[in-house]
Amino acid sequence: MDFETRIYLFAGFLESGKSTFINDTVVNTNFCDGERSVLVICEEGEVEYKTSELEDHDTHLVLVEDQSELTLDFWNKIREEYHPTQVLVEYNGMWNTDDFINSDKPAGWEVVQILTTIDASKFTYFVNNTNMRSLLYQHCYRSDVIIFNRFPEGSKKSPFRNNIRAMNQQCQIIYELPDGTIDNSQNEELPYDYKPHDLDIQDHDFGVFCYDCMEHPERYDNKHIRIKGKFIGKDSVQENGFILGRYAMVCCEQDTSLIGLICISKEYRDKLIPDEWIIVEGDTHIAYDEEYGQNIVLLDVTKLEGTKPLDYEYVTFD
Repeated sequence: MDFETRIYLFAGFLESGKSTFINDTVVNTNFCDGERSVLVICEEGEVEYKTSELEDHDTHLVLVEDQSELTLDFWNKIREEYHPTQVLVEYNGMWNTDDFINSDKPAGWEVVQILTTIDASKFTYFVNNTNMRSLLYQHCYRSDVIIFNRFPEGSKKSPFRNNIRAMNQQCQIIYELPDGTIDNSQNEELPYDYKPHDLDIQDHDFGVFCYDCMEHPERYDNKHIRIKGKFIGKDSVQENGFILGRYAMVCCEQDTSLIGLICISKEYRDKLIPDEWIIVEGDTHIAYDEEYGQNIVLLDVTKLEGTKPLDYEYVTFD
């Protein structure tokens, strides 16, 4: 679809690397070549923009001090003065991104991409702090690209990736090392050995296991699995299928994300009740799922038993 003006929204907390990322995008790439661009700054970070450099790339700087300024009249004035083909918005990290996305804009102006920057050194604090996690969720859950800045070289990516995946299944995740280079390494140790035929998935590995099944289904073909979770309900696609799952807290206890595995059992499916805790044992196979558009792991149940709930039911990725 062709838009009159494309809007790129840059989210993230203050000093998360937004300004550096935007400046590099404008000045050091061809992103603004052949475009009439406006950069709307909603908070002033540690990196100052050089107006002359921006103007060399036909990019005009506009400062916004209060969220209430982002009205339809504001955008119409931008349109009349600059006639932009694209607008880059450095959004205030304490403002709700939904407010921006849902606000009135001129006809033909659309948010086409949301990019979120996160300081990797502070990520664990954000996740573990209830108030900050709520704000982080607002930044991430609709983002198309998430960039971890200052990512410690050699660190495991799974705690970062899996916490983000609980908020947003579809986004691209980029890991930028302190020297500015991108970490594209794929090799990473799991907290368990996936190679044996028989796997007894520990409760604290539930989320990591389910996400690894999604990303690498071939690892889990023709395995014998034992795993504990809740009966979430019947699967609407797989015949005789039901979902064994648990929830990850993405914002608060009222806002969670389901993580799970599809199990196949004609015998047990209709005997279970929602939220019943069970231990499932069975043999896996790989099948193509049209809903996900990829191969997925299915567990053919050979044994099932009830069990007591976990003391802490939510999935963690520590």
